[in-house]
Amino acid sequence: MIPVYSAADPVEAEILRAFLAAHGIETVVLGAPLWGARGELQADVYPRLALRDEADEAHARELLRQYERRRHAHACWPCVCGECSPVTFEVCWSCGSERPA
Repeated sequence: MIPVYSAADPVEAEILRAFLAAHGIETVVLGAPLWGARGELQADVYPRLALRDEADEAHARELLRQYERRRHAHACWPCVCGECSPVTFEVCWSCGSERPA
């Protein structure tokens, strides 16, 4: 099995497993049971997606890149005025304040 993605949590891992399955790519989630021990273990306990068939690697990585682009496209930073501006903006879309460091 080839690991292709380290998820933020077990929920994201399952969402991505289903997303790839909808595109005909079989994966398994590795390490999800360790999630509950994070903070207690001195180890990387983030769940990982692993491919069952290495022939799917290129297609899976492209789909995961698309997922990442969409995920980050909707990220925002909070302004002092209370609005949320996209991370691609250097100034607030509402009041024009500069993005905090």
